Amino acid sequence: MWRGIFVVFAKEVVDNIRDRRSLMVAFIYPLLGPLILGVIISMVSNVVRVNPERHVQLPVVGAEHAPQLMAFLKNKGVNVVPAPADAKAAVRAGKANNILVVPENFTAQFGAKKTASVDLIVNSSRLPGLIALNRTLGWLGEYNQIVWGKRISTHGVDFQKLRPLTIKNVNVSSGTHIAEVLLFMVPPLFIFNLFMGGVYLAMDTTSGERERDSLEPLLINPIERWGLMLGKFLAALLFTAAAVAVQLFAFQIAFKLAGVGSFSFVHNLNALTIVGIMLMTLPLMIAAVGIQFVVATVTTSFKEAQTYLGLLPLVPAIPGMALVFSPVQVQDWMMAIPSFSQTLLLGQMVRGESITLSAVAISMATTTLLAGGLLWVVAKLYEREELIFGS
Repeated sequence: MWRGIFVVFAKEVVDNIRDRRSLMVAFIYPLLGPLILGVIISMVSNVVRVNPERHVQLPVVGAEHAPQLMAFLKNKGVNVVPAPADAKAAVRAGKANNILVVPENFTAQFGAKKTASVDLIVNSSRLPGLIALNRTLGWLGEYNQIVWGKRISTHGVDFQKLRPLTIKNVNVSSGTHIAEVLLFMVPPLFIFNLFMGGVYLAMDTTSGERERDSLEPLLINPIERWGLMLGKFLAALLFTAAAVAVQLFAFQIAFKLAGVGSFSFVHNLNALTIVGIMLMTLPLMIAAVGIQFVVATVTTSFKEAQTYLGLLPLVPAIPGMALVFSPVQVQDWMMAIPSFSQTLLLGQMVRGESITLSAVAISMATTTLLAGGLLWVVAKLYEREELIFGS
């Protein structure tokens, strides 16, 4: 029996290796996600990363009205430059990230030790603008505190007594870069690819062979129908695993090239992590192939199967996409949900966060039960005579 299963398995693998569409789904499509994500991470890294050897430019309107402030900014390494004639239009068009406007009455107000106002023109819809805004507000806040302290001290008041709190930010994130938020996109891309890797083989070996009238001759061979199904199933599983492996290694290369130094993400996905992900998601691969075979078996035509299975990868990937914008606190009961638990665990692993063995065990156990149930359903469907003609 096992020899017959291996013969069927080898036949399907060889046939689909010769099929350009199967190879494209298994080895080309998995590269698209890492390629796109790598480009995005690289672009965001270039925007956020500050070169310490390069002075940051700050266009200023009315710099002559605040010589002390300009001297402070230059001491901070800021290159103060004249602003364009139409400051708002320049910021809106992206020609400048932000522009500082010093009014004419600044000198009089500041000299009289009154509150002097400045305007900061910024486009908050652009990431460079938000980063420049945060950086400029930090400089202005520091200057404001220094001047305030000097004014208070002239009245014999201890400046430190007016500061009951000293606030320090303690970042507990495993990453050091805002671009690592994009790592939340890895799980949905991975899950989508997992449910896509062997889909063409699953359709072709069931619905496709039925339409080509080549399924009936296979069924009269001296092999149990469940054995025939298992051979085809294992072939589809192999292509799914190959697609997953290709994508993971592509992610590793993308992370390696996306940034340098402290902005490199290659440590987030090393070889050991890839092996762990492959083992952790193996039950989900079996379940995915099981769903594909169920749909391909019960549908009446190849086109109908293609319609349903084309939409299938979106269903488990949608929760992962939602987590990109609204992350959740991982809880134990979530590990009992197939696909969703793998999405959460994969996200933690890619971001370098620690995961518990109990969470992995629960996730794999529940998904294995689902995969076993689907495999049993497919075996029963192969026992039906309607398999030959469609139902």
